[in-house]
Amino acid sequence: MFQILVVEDDKALNRTVCTYLNQNGYYTTGVYSAFDAYDKMVEIVFDLVISDIMMPEIDGFEFAKT
Repeated sequence: MFQILVVEDDKALNRTVCTYLNQNGYYTTGVYSAFDAYDKMVEIVFDLVISDIMMPEIDGFEFAKT
């Protein structure tokens, strides 16, 4: 199954994106910060990462660069 990591600090939007993708046959994991994403990426190999750009502490560009 195609695994997607959704990195979005807005909880409602994170839940909406994950729900939509799950209903369309994808397996998603939603996290609220880049730090949480790093932790999940150690545990699971994701096929795709969807990331917010404007997040506190580490923005989406720095997250992608890392």
